[in-house]
Amino acid sequence: ARMNPNALATQTQLLLDIGERFQWDFVRLGRAPVPAQPLRVGEWLIVPASQDSSPIPKQTMRRIQTIYREGICPLSWVVVHEAPSQLRAPVETRRSHFLPYLALLGVLGFWLASTLAIVDPILIAITPELEWVEIDRWVDQGGG
Repeated sequence: ARMNPNALATQTQLLLDIGERFQWDFVRLGRAPVPAQPLRVGEWLIVPASQDSSPIPKQTMRRIQTIYREGICPLSWVVVHEAPSQLRAPVETRRSHFLPYLALLGVLGFWLASTLAIVDPILIAITPELEWVEIDRWVDQGGG
């Protein structure tokens, strides 16, 4: 029996392929576990999408719908907010808990710094391989 050439492609790769096909800037950030609750890591706040109240722009919703329509089912979605230190949350004691996220957000921070964009929030899909892929980012219009 011949192997389907797509059978070996991971959901991460298929997701990145969709981004390429539609010319969307999907960015593979790295691997990290799915956070169960909002996490503060350095200057960032990682919030499971189900617990986030930010309004999602139409453009972003279209991307999400396209991903599902193309047969990709992310394991989870998270929204990342820039959270300057004046919003200091209680300090998490177990530092090792944060290590996978620190590496990931280092990439994200570098990527944002290189684009010099002021963006908040950022929507990230977490694939079944636990790869975090940035799907979209926008400037929150909510009066803050």
